[in-house]
Amino acid sequence: MDAFVLAFSVPSMLQVVLLTGPLSGVLVPTLTAYRHDRRAFNNLFNSLFTFCLLAGVIIAGLAAWGAPWLMRLAGPGLASDTHRLAALLFRLMLPMLVLQGLLSVCKGALNAVDHYGAPEYAGAVFNIVMIAAPLALASRLGILSLAVGASLGALCQLCMQLPFLARYGVRYRPRLRCDTDVWPMVRLAQGAFLSTMITPLNSLIDRALASLLFPGAIAALNYAFLLFLLPASLCVVPLSTVLLTDLAGLYHQGDMVQVRRRTLSALRLILLLTIPVTIGGVLLAEPLTRLVYEYGRFRTTDTLLTSQALRAYLVGLPFYGGAHVLNRCFYATHDTMTPALVSLGALGLNIVGDVVLMRFFSHWGIALGTRVPRANQCREGGRHEETVYPHRSAGCRRPVQQRNSGRCGLQLPSDPGGCGQNRRFEKRGDSD
Repeated sequence: MDAFVLAFSVPSMLQVVLLTGPLSGVLVPTLTAYRHDRRAFNNLFNSLFTFCLLAGVIIAGLAAWGAPWLMRLAGPGLASDTHRLAALLFRLMLPMLVLQGLLSVCKGALNAVDHYGAPEYAGAVFNIVMIAAPLALASRLGILSLAVGASLGALCQLCMQLPFLARYGVRYRPRLRCDTDVWPMVRLAQGAFLSTMITPLNSLIDRALASLLFPGAIAALNYAFLLFLLPASLCVVPLSTVLLTDLAGLYHQGDMVQVRRRTLSALRLILLLTIPVTIGGVLLAEPLTRLVYEYGRFRTTDTLLTSQALRAYLVGLPFYGGAHVLNRCFYATHDTMTPALVSLGALGLNIVGDVVLMRFFSHWGIALGTRVPRANQCREGGRHEETVYPHRSAGCRRPVQQRNSGRCGLQLPSDPGGCGQNRRFEKRGDSD
């Protein structure tokens, strides 16, 4: 199982760092600026889709060629047989890298026209296919069925978005020429690239260090992190998603006082939600792990190892939520560089914490070491929020035009009808 976890994590890291990560801070702000113009919107969507397709194919080809070296780098402590199996699984899952890069473009386009259902349900479709494929193919393909399921799940995710895009008149046509100014997009992407690079890089470092401990350490950390994502997804992600839209609207209106107040209110709510969940999760980590995982070949020893790592991950849940909210605050104000610099400092702290704590607490010391940078991100993010934007606490409202001229924010088209009154993208069949 270590081979699959290792092989799955590397293409995921590559697509996040090189494709979906930089695009996440660029797509929605850029496409939203052109949603009043269907032709410009389609042209920009087609150019971005074609660019991601070509870039993904090139990256996947290079990764397939260097698969054995990448697997040895990601898991230096694993046996040679495990490395060979991981390289084979990795190559089978490389289509996922290309397909999820294209999926991020489709998600950005749908979010820009105020459609959120299909992008959010895509994850559920991936999980269903990921589970169904091994059940149907395991008897013939064995562990290879997991890799096939991952690639098929990514394909189904992408295909699911196409009918919804068509409802808004968005259809793909091969195109590379871009008629819009790409420099605001490039400036936003620089910080987004650094920010999104840190998280998968941290995960890769954690797995590399875990491979030096004992067989099964990588799998225990992976299973524990999947359980940790459940409360994180329920308590943190929905709030931060709504908050980003709310703060971006206030920023566009120039109301920086309300931006600050909403951010502080969101931080209080995050703490109110995550602290009780953390306490309950730490106390019930072992029975929860047994309930979810202890079937078939998952033994009592595996439950103990996974629950230990889960407790360490849950300790950092409030800090994870705080860092998530502060990052959304900076993104809403078109500042992608401050979170990137803070995350870069946290990377060094994570490495030191992992190396020190794993000597005393084995694999769950690595999980605990990843939570230390989250606490530091909250502290540094709050400090930057005070020092980089001192006007927020001064009660002043800066004009939108003045703010955009001095920052890397996008220049939105003029709106003769007033703020927020641009004609939105209509579904196919609505009157133009």
